[in-house]
Amino acid sequence: MRTITTLALVSVGCLAWPALGDEYSSSQRWRFRFDIGGTIPENPTISEIGGPVTSGGEMELSSGPAFDFAAGFRVTPWLTLEGELGFTYNEINSVGNWSYPDSSLSQMSMMLNAEFALPLGRLVPYAGIGGGGVLSTVSFGNYYYYYYTDSDGWGTDFVPAAQAFAGLRFEFSRNWSAGVSYRFLATAGQDWDVEWWNGADFSFGVDRVFMHSVSFTVTGSF
Repeated sequence: MRTITTLALVSVGCLAWPALGDEYSSSQRWRFRFDIGGTIPENPTISEIGGPVTSGGEMELSSGPAFDFAAGFRVTPWLTLEGELGFTYNEINSVGNWSYPDSSLSQMSMMLNAEFALPLGRLVPYAGIGGGGVLSTVSFGNYYYYYYTDSDGWGTDFVPAAQAFAGLRFEFSRNWSAGVSYRFLATAGQDWDVEWWNGADFSFGVDRVFMHSVSFTVTGSF
C-alpha cells in the first residue's frame, strides 16, 4: 500500500511539473529580438535599363551587412507572432557590362512573421515564415561638398516580399537568450526611376531579388 501511495505521489508530481513550468513562463509573453550579421545576395537578372532588356544581363552585388529588429507575442510555448523591421546593404559592382563607383542597393523590409519553436530545455531550435514588403533604394556614385554628400543618381521602389528563416538559440537566463539564425528573403521584381544629378532620369529594373543572410541574435522575453 505504501508503495502504491508513493508511486501515485510521484506520478502526480511528474504531471504537475510541466504545468508549473508553463505557469512560470506564461508571464513572459512579450518578446524583443535584435539580429546583426551579413548577407550573401544572388545576382538578379536585369529587366530594364531605359527600356526592356532581353539579353539576360545581371546586376552584380557584393556581400554586405544585415540588421533586424522584431517585437512579438508568444501565443503558445511553440508559436510566436511578431512584426519585424530589417535592413540590408549591398554594393553594386556592375550592371551588366556597365559599372559606376560607389553604387549600392539598400533594402528595408517590413514583415509579419510566424515562428514555430521546439523548446528542448535551454536549447530552442526554431523555424518560421513571414510576409510583407521591401522599400528599396538604388544609388549611383557620391559627390562631396564640404560636410555634405549626396549620390549622383538614385531611385526607390516598394515591392511585396516573403521570407523563411531557421535558427537555434540558447536561453542563458529567464529573460534572455542568444543564438544564430539563417534567413532567406525574396522580393518581387524591382523597378527604379533613377533621378540623375543633372536633371536627367532613366528607368532601371531587375527581376526578383534573393538574399541569404546569417546573423547573431539576441532575444529578450518579458
